[in-house]
Formats: sequence, structure tokens, C-alpha cells
Amino acid sequence: MLGFSVYLDKDLTADDHNYLLGMRNAGFNEVFTSLTGLREEADVILKRLSQLTAWCKDLELKVMADVSQDDLHRLGYDLDDVEKLKTLNVTGLRINDKVLMRFVSKLSKAMWVSLNAIYLEPEDITHLKEEAANFDHIRALFDFYSQPETGMDEKWFEKKNQWLRNCKLETAAFISGDGVKRGPFFAGETTLESQRRVYPLAAALNLKDLACSNVIVGDRLTSETIKSFARYNKEHAITLHVDEKNSLLKENKWHNYLYLAQDIVRLHGEGELPKFEAQDLPLDRPVGTISINSNGLNSNEIHIAKHNLPADKGVKVIGRVCINECSLLSHIEPGQKVVFKNLEK
Repeated sequence: MLGFSVYLDKDLTADDHNYLLGMRNAGFNEVFTSLTGLREEADVILKRLSQLTAWCKDLELKVMADVSQDDLHRLGYDLDDVEKLKTLNVTGLRINDKVLMRFVSKLSKAMWVSLNAIYLEPEDITHLKEEAANFDHIRALFDFYSQPETGMDEKWFEKKNQWLRNCKLETAAFISGDGVKRGPFFAGETTLESQRRVYPLAAALNLKDLACSNVIVGDRLTSETIKSFARYNKEHAITLHVDEKNSLLKENKWHNYLYLAQDIVRLHGEGELPKFEAQDLPLDRPVGTISINSNGLNSNEIHIAKHNLPADKGVKVIGRVCINECSLLSHIEPGQKVVFKNLEK
């Protein structure tokens, strides 16, 4: 499941609605919002939430609201009053503090519940089973960390995530967006510190590799990145933006070979490519360099350097992948479609 964030620290606008629509059309199906840390009066917060849930209902988007027990009390709700909580019109609640499992069990029979993954221990799982909780409606959601250097260690995350999966719980985590960041640090809302500045689609695919069931984008995405997610969700295609216009790359249909090469992404296209003469002054090939053999061998393929490669007089450099998207190269699977787009400046 893919989710994205819309926050309630200001009144919602037409731009927010358009963002919801664009993300829905790109294949996202859940909205994360937060009722914590808001300074406005309860009626203002609830009005904004009502607007968001109404829009999401029309767009068939799920809504997960992050709360603590104190937040709920301030808004006039109690975790033990399930019928009143249902009037919030959210798909589920993400409870970010420690809570009695009997509350979770009762709530899980009426709506989705996301629990703070770092607080969950073996005795909590035991209590949930004793209380006959609906495990199909319970998920473990890792926090995001706004301040640089405070994000989770990847190995610790992987170990905790695997334990939660072994407990038959779905898991979810956050990745940073590449659009407008939230204050006060403006450094990205990410679970893993190693992903703080990673291109969002690459970060999402990395979480998938780590067996995380659900990915939530913590910040806004740019319009081009939304399109890249859309191509991946609809066509299973990886989009790579190149640093200059190149009709050779754009107008061909490219697929990775049916195996993974160690040093390059080896793409084959349809039909033969133009022949190039050997370079008198061959260029080094840093990661992301796109090249073609000048000797005429394998005349329907191009190569993308996965890491820094030396100059080769038999290789012609024809372009470069934008540096922030080079993290995608290791996620291109055998046989996968690759689409080249010009970088809009």
C-alpha cells in the first residue's frame, strides 16, 4: 500500500485537493494526517479533518489520523468510546503512545489501528491475542524523524520489522518527499536516516526490499516524481531523467536484460542504434553515465554505469542520469521497462 501525507496545521485549499487527486491518480490509496502538536482550538482542527475526510471519501482514499490519548481528550474523544471515534470518519487511527491492548482490541473490531512500532513488545502481542483482537485491522507504523541524524538505523529497523512481520502484523514506514518539506527542520519526514536525501521512488523500493508492507511519503512530492510513481505503479516502469535532450533515449523502448549485470544497467531497445566512432579522448564514466559501444557490437543496447567506471576508448558517452535519481539504478529488475525523460529546468 502506498500512502502520502496531508497535514492540518493550516486550512485546506484547492491546491491540497488537487494534490489529493494527483496522488490518487498516480496509484496512492491512503492519506496520513496528524492530530498531534496542533495549536488551534478543537473545533478548528475537527473542521479541517472533516474537510479532508470528505474529499478523501469522494476520491476513495483511506485516511489514517495520528493521535495520542492526550490529543483525543483535547478534541473531546476517548480511546474507549469506539462509537464516538467512528464519527471522526477516518479509516483508522495511528496511536503514537503506549496504550492498553484492550483498547486496541476493541478498536480493531471497528476500524484500522496503527500502533507505534517502537513500543511493541512480545507481551503486547500476547495481550492482543488474549483480547481476541482483529489482527487483520492492526498495523505497526514506524515513526518519522524530522531532525537530521535522529532517523533509525537500517539494521535495527530491519530486525524490528522482521519480528513484527513474524507476529503476523503488517508494517509501515515513512520516506521523505522531494517537494516542500515541513518545518522546523525542513529536512524530510523519514523513518530511516540513510534515506533522508534519497530519491523517493528509490527509498520506497528499498523499504520494499526490507519487507516493509506499506510506504508513506512524509512530505510533498514534486510533479515529476508523482509521474514517476505513476509509471511504476501502472507499468512497472522505472523513469530516469537525463541531463540534456536526447531523442535516441526518449524515442526507443528500453528494457533491462533478463539478468542483473554487476557494473552496469544493460538496456536493449528496438532496432539498431546509430554507429559512433571511437573517442580520441575517452571520458570517465561516473555513476549514472549513459554510453554506447562504438565498435558496433550489441548495436541495439545502451549501458548505464551503476558505479564509477574508467574511461574506455571503445565507449561513447551519450548522456547522464540526473544525480539524484542514480539511487534507482540498483532497483532496476531483470526485464524491467525503463523510460527516459528530459529534466525540466
